[in-house]
Amino acid sequence: MPSDEDDIFVTDSLAIYSSLNFKPAPGKFTIMASFALTSANNSTRKVIALSTGSKCLPEVRLPLKGDILHDCHAEVLARRCAVRWFLEEIARFAADQRSEWIERHPSGKFSLKEGLRMIMYISTVPCGDASMRYLASSQDDEMAVLKNSTVSLPFPPNTASRGRDNYSLYGVLRTKPGRADSPPTLSMSCSDKIATWNAIGIQGALGSRFFHPIYISKVIIGEVDEGMQELVRADCKRAFWERLESIHDFPADYQLHRPDVQFTTVIFPHSRTSLTPPSNSSCNESVCWIADSAKTPEVLINGGKRGVPPKHRYKTMFRPQLSKVSLFQLYRETLSILESTVELDQYTYHRVKKMMVEYQITKHCLQASGRPFSGWIKSGERWESFDSSGMEQKQNIQILD
Repeated sequence: MPSDEDDIFVTDSLAIYSSLNFKPAPGKFTIMASFALTSANNSTRKVIALSTGSKCLPEVRLPLKGDILHDCHAEVLARRCAVRWFLEEIARFAADQRSEWIERHPSGKFSLKEGLRMIMYISTVPCGDASMRYLASSQDDEMAVLKNSTVSLPFPPNTASRGRDNYSLYGVLRTKPGRADSPPTLSMSCSDKIATWNAIGIQGALGSRFFHPIYISKVIIGEVDEGMQELVRADCKRAFWERLESIHDFPADYQLHRPDVQFTTVIFPHSRTSLTPPSNSSCNESVCWIADSAKTPEVLINGGKRGVPPKHRYKTMFRPQLSKVSLFQLYRETLSILESTVELDQYTYHRVKKMMVEYQITKHCLQASGRPFSGWIKSGERWESFDSSGMEQKQNIQILD
């Protein structure tokens, strides 16, 4: 059953969304996601990150300098907002020698303060494995008969299904987007990404330099009728963690988390079903909000900041604050606050990520041959060979002893 505390979190998120100078065009729907920190008894709560969106870039348009977002689905952007909030909170901690939300351990790494947990809201069921039966329930009768009559061929190992292909298969990796007439991407579904966060945490590779894994304790989902909730809850459990339960060799700091899955009746005003009439046309833009940030909320389109001419896209001042290169710059700034030495300027984003050994071992536990996510599609070094200034680095930089 939804709790009053869950609905208060959702209502707080919607209030923040309503305060932003952003609204989808008439007849366009979008998806919203947010993260909050809360105490076990819900006496303390803070929304730290919020985003909207449902688009991602096709492979042919991926940037080489890390200055454009590959994936602008709300869940992915909101998680990147949360990563930025945590890194910025370290700077606030260093300035004040205190934080209401994070604490530093003798190891030098940070974690959430004892008694705090992270919760997530999504305005509808995440794309990918969690939503297949939910989407099937809304198909018209002709399409439902066609999908139900499809005989699935044996699914090859180490493979991700494209969008909603192999519709009747559950528990498989899927790429975005769901529409078969859209160009292919290298972005994995939000169901797959949430499952990964339940193993490696939401802090990311760069964030793992500073934080012990930060896990989601609860996911609250909107737009699901009461009669569908138990089915969707079962699908979310399978998608978010049950398909990873065969893994037992994570490094000591990592473990599989199983967030509670709940639902809310609070209506997101720009969801697909809340529009009159219901819309099948999604908004091309996304809005990104980060609590306590000196930077203003940004609106993105095609992975870049709205209103920036293509010739100015590469200028530092016009880079999205959630882009890989911007977060890489923030990582180096955070490192300089906490440590006396910083990696060489020429170290690439890809190189520095690979230096986070325990984090990479945990990903390997998920994605190695024969593992549940061995079919994971990676964008990889080709699109991550840039330094923190956004310059491509072709040479192989060796780690110094």
